[in-house]
Amino acid sequence: MIKLYYLTITPFFPTINDFRGPFIYDQVKAIQEKGQFELMIFKPKSWYSKEEDYEFEGMKVFRFKKFELPSNILPGLFDFLSVWSFKRKLKSLGIEINSISVAHSHVTGLGIFANSLKRVNPKIKTVLQHHGFDVLSLENGRLRKLECHRTWVKNYGIKICNAIDVHVGVSNKTLNLLEQYNQITIKEMYTLYNGVDKNKFYPIQGYKNHNFFTIGCIANFWPLKDQITLLKATQILVKQGVTNLFVKLVGSGETLTLCKDFVQENELGNFVEFIDSIPHNQLVHFYNSLDLFVLPSYYEAFGCVYLEAHACGVPFIAVEGQGIAELLLETDKENWLIKKNNDIELSEKIFFNKKNKPKQWLINDYNINNYVSQFLKAINLF
Repeated sequence: MIKLYYLTITPFFPTINDFRGPFIYDQVKAIQEKGQFELMIFKPKSWYSKEEDYEFEGMKVFRFKKFELPSNILPGLFDFLSVWSFKRKLKSLGIEINSISVAHSHVTGLGIFANSLKRVNPKIKTVLQHHGFDVLSLENGRLRKLECHRTWVKNYGIKICNAIDVHVGVSNKTLNLLEQYNQITIKEMYTLYNGVDKNKFYPIQGYKNHNFFTIGCIANFWPLKDQITLLKATQILVKQGVTNLFVKLVGSGETLTLCKDFVQENELGNFVEFIDSIPHNQLVHFYNSLDLFVLPSYYEAFGCVYLEAHACGVPFIAVEGQGIAELLLETDKENWLIKKNNDIELSEKIFFNKKNKPKQWLINDYNINNYVSQFLKAINLF
């Protein structure tokens, strides 16, 4: 029997020391468990990197060199070398291009590898998955404000996208933003939300402190994640006499100092805790210690953390217009969505939740295995 390969080409995949990309791991694992394909994971590295192939929780990850200038300057100049490196890796593993059924690239720039395979074997189905609102990466790099450079990056991305068979978005809004580029001809598209492995995230009794209403937030400390709005909402509630409140913020990044200074200046030290990181296998315990999860990010294509919390029985509050809002019932959004940067509205919704503890309803079962099964059927692979 001929072995059919499903190639995943992604910059995001966990390592033992860095767990970025767990949603890709869950997606790949769910595809692999269908048993239809031999699944192979390829992760690019810089041309000077000494990183080697590795295994993560039973899945082998193969590294290959990608040649490019730093800071997203003029992407595509050295694609011929990157494609050569990729095909060389395939050959070293004994993978014939004629035996590849699917080439699934994550983020537009890596679509070059899927397209290069299809030029050799037209029967390959190419899939390009978009993970953010900046679908063509116009906002990346130090030259992002130069109009000539943005034109270069846009044209480069359009060329890649036009050769792809199926465009996948982590939310409907992501795909809507892709459709706004009139120069892109989309043959087929599909919304594949970042589901949750419910064997990892589930309710556990005994972790909550019933003396406090505990709010959690997990995100890098970047301006668009907007943790400061959560802290301002906390300040409002404390001033109103809500003192049995405790906020746990997990992450690191450029706005962490700003947030810590705000806590100190407003004497919120007894109500706020900053946590650098939590091992991924302990996140289920963190979520189960919460009464509410809040991430007021205003540029969020989806956000796995919302569903991870929900799978543990913890409702979430988000910003309207983001990808996660698509999974909330229309009649239920009033309780769980706020306007961007609106600390007053957030404080009101936290207080309402604390007092009434309403049930949060979502429109479907977000189990990753169900999502992947539906995806494979929709694009005629299963």
